[in-house]
Amino acid sequence: MKNITCRIAVFAIVLFALAFSPVLAFAQTPTPPTGEVITGDQVIIGNTFRLDPGETLDGSLLVIGGTASISDGSTLNGDMVLIGGTISVRGKVTGDIVAIGGAVTLEDTAVVEGGLTLLGASLNRSPLAEIVGGISEQTPEIFNFDSQKTEGWKLPFATSVRPVTRLLNTTFQALAMGVLAVIIGLLLPAQVKRVADTVIREPLVTGGVGLLTIIVAPIIIVLVAITILLIPVSILILLAFMLAILFGFIAIGFEIGQRIALLFKTTFHPSISAGIGVLLLSLVTGYATLIPCIGWVIGTIVTILGLGAVVISRFGSSKYADRIVQAVIPPTAPQSPTPPETPES
Repeated sequence: MKNITCRIAVFAIVLFALAFSPVLAFAQTPTPPTGEVITGDQVIIGNTFRLDPGETLDGSLLVIGGTASISDGSTLNGDMVLIGGTISVRGKVTGDIVAIGGAVTLEDTAVVEGGLTLLGASLNRSPLAEIVGGISEQTPEIFNFDSQKTEGWKLPFATSVRPVTRLLNTTFQALAMGVLAVIIGLLLPAQVKRVADTVIREPLVTGGVGLLTIIVAPIIIVLVAITILLIPVSILILLAFMLAILFGFIAIGFEIGQRIALLFKTTFHPSISAGIGVLLLSLVTGYATLIPCIGWVIGTIVTILGLGAVVISRFGSSKYADRIVQAVIPPTAPQSPTPPETPES
């Protein structure tokens, strides 16, 4: 079997580049024309890709939440990586197939010259399907996230030990954050927009309030928890604090999604804007942690701004936000118009 670890790392890097090149995701052609030889790697996100009989793809195929099918008589000269979707193979694949979640179907005429690696994915294989490199359902060492060292679910910019593991952790967490942002955008679109507007209108005020909240909130939680009877209250305060950080993060991602919509001269639904923006923001803040010493700065700034906006707007109450901002920065009184000068005689 070929080196699966190196190939997965290559596709992780391709996914990283995809986050900064939205055109690839939106302009991808789902199905190539009949009888054509396709050159170059293909990235499919939430879409459908099909190689018809007689067609050849000279490149690798990455499918994220989509569907791909390799018909009988077609050839894929490269690797296939599946993340949370479905693939059906009836033709020939010269490289490896790596499935992280989702389902893989190998029909009677399927030929895989490389190996098949399954990471939490299901396999439906015909007895006549040929896999030269064999099947591996064990998690490679690179995917050993070591639950004893990483307790609980981390924010997108959390740190880890191995760089590639951190890269993959961030990618999966960013996808989860994007899905959560879509749900929040559907349920609370007006509140998310108000929090985002608060950040844009007065970033210095929201940053100051967010920094003060990060300093004061742990002290309050500890003081409340000192009394046994108030331990449940401290847990509620901690939960509200974490929800405020999450809500502020989604609000900033929503604003990024709105800017992307303006870039493409279109209009997204609030849930779509939140999902796209949070996905990109999670990837950027997460990948930034790979930079030594200063990688945490971007995530910290985003957290402070989002938390401050949530506290000021009280989870999206626009009237309350306006009163706080006006109290910090009083509105300037309108200047009285100056009378026109009379022309000299």
